[in-house]
Amino acid sequence: MKLKDLFGLVTGVLISSVITAQDSVNQKIKRYNKIGNLKVDTSFNSAYLEDFMVPYQEFADLHNCKIKVRNKNIKTTMAARPHFFSLLLGKKNRRYVILVNKKESFKGVHLKDVPSEARIGLFAHELMHIRDYESRKVTGVMERGLQYLSQKGKRQVEHYTDSLTIAAGFGQYLYHWANYVLHDSDASDDYKHYKSQIYMTPVRILTQIEESLLEQ
Repeated sequence: MKLKDLFGLVTGVLISSVITAQDSVNQKIKRYNKIGNLKVDTSFNSAYLEDFMVPYQEFADLHNCKIKVRNKNIKTTMAARPHFFSLLLGKKNRRYVILVNKKESFKGVHLKDVPSEARIGLFAHELMHIRDYESRKVTGVMERGLQYLSQKGKRQVEHYTDSLTIAAGFGQYLYHWANYVLHDSDASDDYKHYKSQIYMTPVRILTQIEESLLEQ
């Protein structure tokens, strides 16, 4: 191979590498859409953002929180949690992540199958987890984590979070979510049983809504 041809080949490889790297950077940048302190996976942004913004816009106290919504293989439809290492940086620097299940073989409820009103109830519930974390010091957040090690503890946390959701004015949406999961979804019987043991049932949600109205 002549020197001229070798030089041309090397130059071509270098240019190709730069273009590939640039494309990779662009794809990474485009993976999330940013709305204030909220970062949303582009697939979530296109399919569910409108419903997500219904409760998010109402919870002004969360607008200063750094929240990322992203896809991951998890054991439930969605989950909200603090970024562990950010807990060590002080409350102002905390970051939170809301995970959306992307596992196709998941035996529970897939977000894409959930009706709009029910989705809003689920989104409000996950945002209330973040409100709960925000109200706690580091030790309090860790205590929440320890509660998840037992079924009794999980039930206490999830019932409390459902109560926060109702108090925030999203009780009817939460009812639609719970009713869909237990009565209308294609989730497995084991998953439905688990949900009925850990979260408020539709009847309990309606009862608490009525009780809260009587207290006003």
